[in-house]
Amino acid sequence: MTIASDISRRQTAGRLRRLGFGFGLAASVLVLYQFVSFLLHTDSYPRLPYSIAAWALLIAGMVIVYATNNRRASQLPAWALPTVISMWAAATTLDLIGCWARGSSAAAPAAAMAVGAGLLQVVTHAQARTIAVAASLLGAAIAIAFALHGLDNPQQLALAYLMIGIAVAPSILAVFFVRSLGIAAQLELDRAQVQSTVSSPGFTLGMLASEELARLDLDAERLLDEVATGRAALPLRPETASVAASLATELRLHLIEGRRETWLHHAVSESAFLGPAVTVSDSDGLAGLLDSEQRDGLLAAVWLLLSDPPRPGQCVNIVVSARERQLPHSSHASVRVPISISATGVPRRGVDPATWQAIRKVGRYEESIRDSVLLIEIECEVDNPADYESEPLAPNVNTTKGSP
Repeated sequence: MTIASDISRRQTAGRLRRLGFGFGLAASVLVLYQFVSFLLHTDSYPRLPYSIAAWALLIAGMVIVYATNNRRASQLPAWALPTVISMWAAATTLDLIGCWARGSSAAAPAAAMAVGAGLLQVVTHAQARTIAVAASLLGAAIAIAFALHGLDNPQQLALAYLMIGIAVAPSILAVFFVRSLGIAAQLELDRAQVQSTVSSPGFTLGMLASEELARLDLDAERLLDEVATGRAALPLRPETASVAASLATELRLHLIEGRRETWLHHAVSESAFLGPAVTVSDSDGLAGLLDSEQRDGLLAAVWLLLSDPPRPGQCVNIVVSARERQLPHSSHASVRVPISISATGVPRRGVDPATWQAIRKVGRYEESIRDSVLLIEIECEVDNPADYESEPLAPNVNTTKGSP
């Protein structure tokens, strides 16, 4: 498990825990309202024992969710969800039987509508599809019951629509809310991870490669410790020697990789949102010459060009050209690095004005439309890397082992 995925998992668990508490409180209030309504109209139920049994099953299911949820730290056991859903399905059936009888006026299916509110309790524990199917079946059952009983006038039809809406709407809205919040939270985490590359070295290892390098370093330390303490006798056995050679090869590959891939490559490839929709072509690694402000502007422009998350058919291609030109009029011998951004599926009129402000941080630009593709040509002025190679090391720079 990577650091990013671990952070995402913990934040998701905390968010769902708070949402689960809020949904549970809302479910209790709605169920209590329906229960009071049932108590006030018990004389209108032609088969009261069935409705009483329905309420018993409904309340028992809610107690199971509440008890197992607290006991297992916001995680339901595998048996709990199917058991509760089955109990609530039986409660719906019993309540529809209890409130409907041929030749008599039907009472409101209070327990069946309360089942829809009870689904709020398990929204954060079940898949969105499971909740949506359960709510749809609940609404269909109430609709079938009204159809079998017969609708004598438009008022009864309106009442049927209202009851179905009360039963279905809470859980469906909760599903959309949880999904939207999850996407927004994942997007913010992804942006924070991508934004961290703004201040990183031009050529560096990404987060995933850094974690792999840390693992290799730990394995190498353990092997050296075994040799130093005598647990691994010299000469090494063929198996141990093969492991040492493999570790050395992987370490060299990671060190070489860190000198070829720039911050822009890692920002895109390690992003769950940018990765599928953005491609980077920078064979010479010139993106590593951009300063922090230029990097921030380039990333902000890419984020703004895409939707959150990117729609199907949207893609952005970034090409950092190797045709760099020195500026003779500049006092510190700057060079120009052409950067081309082509955005497919992004209409010109739909581009946020903040996009152009972000691109201005990178450099002067020209925009055009070619074959329905938005093309942005940026002329980025950066410091000449040769100046850094020729500059002497400052006297106060710490050159101890481990410092950059």
